[in-house]
Amino acid sequence: MGHSTVEWVYVGVVVALLIYIGASAWDVERFLDHPPKDAKVVKVTGQQWFWTFEHEDGKKELGELHLVKGVPYVFEITSRDVNHSFNIPDLTVLMDAVPGRINHMWVMPDASGEYLIQCREYCGFSHYQMRAKLFVEEAIPVSGETEVSNIPVSVQEAKPVIANN
Repeated sequence: MGHSTVEWVYVGVVVALLIYIGASAWDVERFLDHPPKDAKVVKVTGQQWFWTFEHEDGKKELGELHLVKGVPYVFEITSRDVNHSFNIPDLTVLMDAVPGRINHMWVMPDASGEYLIQCREYCGFSHYQMRAKLFVEEAIPVSGETEVSNIPVSVQEAKPVIANN
């Protein structure tokens, strides 16, 4: 018994859709493994029961991380004591923090705001308190690029003061 043209078209559409989905997934995996060359490195260290962050310039932060919107960052994630799991749910970041091992993951925040950082691996008695804050901030304009809209209203409305000498 033969197959009708409609059946062959249906099979062709399904196969094409599966190939498209597979190719898209493959491309996403390649994208995740290769951060941009200009990505800034942030060392992330988990320890019972808090997160520490160290930027390339040596600046260290405890319990909060400050990043700039639109800038790519590579996280070098490790642990000092037991297994942890570094998680920023709103940015789809999840990577294990294992003592003696450095895991890499990169992200480029595209919206400013405040985000939750948490541990997703049970790490002991106070695991539930192992949280931090991520603050994604707008880029500070380079000198000469400041727009009036970026200056706080109180400064825009300030009256000049002239001192008599």
